[in-house]
Amino acid sequence: MLATAFMFVFLLVPLLLLAIALSGAWMEGRRSPYSFGIGRVISNAFGAIGGAPLALLAGSAVLNAPAQFALPIMVQRMGDTSRMEGLIYLLAPLWLIGLFLYPFVKLFMMGIALDTLAGRPIELGATLRMALRRTLPALALLILFGIALVVGFALLVVPGIILALTWFIVLPVMVGEGRGIFDCFGRSADLLRGMRWRLLLLILIAVVLWMMASGLMQGIALAAGGAQNLWLVAGVQAVFATLIGVLTTTGTAAVYQEARTAKEGMGSHDLEAVFA
Repeated sequence: MLATAFMFVFLLVPLLLLAIALSGAWMEGRRSPYSFGIGRVISNAFGAIGGAPLALLAGSAVLNAPAQFALPIMVQRMGDTSRMEGLIYLLAPLWLIGLFLYPFVKLFMMGIALDTLAGRPIELGATLRMALRRTLPALALLILFGIALVVGFALLVVPGIILALTWFIVLPVMVGEGRGIFDCFGRSADLLRGMRWRLLLLILIAVVLWMMASGLMQGIALAAGGAQNLWLVAGVQAVFATLIGVLTTTGTAAVYQEARTAKEGMGSHDLEAVFA
């Protein structure tokens, strides 16, 4: 009985959230003078991959694939204290490297996505130089964003959701407009004002699709003998995480383009100045 009630609540909550978001998005769309085409954003998210798919996949793989292979390694070393300690000592410097690698690669991927959406030729060298220049500011930006979300979600969740929607495009603002850390937060809030309900609906749709795709990938791994082979499961998860990493980056870039185009049009001159 308790298990049935839990499953009912587990299924009811997402549907309730989706219904609330759908209602809010519909009312916002009627009141707001700014268009926000969910279908257009999804289409542009996939279209942004076409500029340099190999570079985007490589960047996402660097950020997302290694973590998927941590579980098999830990399982193999479980029960051996000395080997576990050795693993911890090995991972510690890697986490430190990853702290700086993450914003660098995200900036690089975001630059590619924005260039593609703006119809500009991809210049990987210029994009890499831009990412290198802005790695430290982006790191500070992401840390501040993370702290704000933790505090917001600790305050009964809703403030965290509002902050996440308000500052959803801080990174593409930094890449696309070359603004400072605090200006990025304000600029994101300005661009997304009057669009946040529709953005919430888009995110919920993406989460539902992600859950469905994740379940399918896990089913494929288990059907192929993954229950007896953790490395196979890790490999499938690494591929899936890499693809999701690309889509989250291009999706965020597409939201930025949609918001900026709706409010003020969007030319390529800003990107030319940033990447110069």
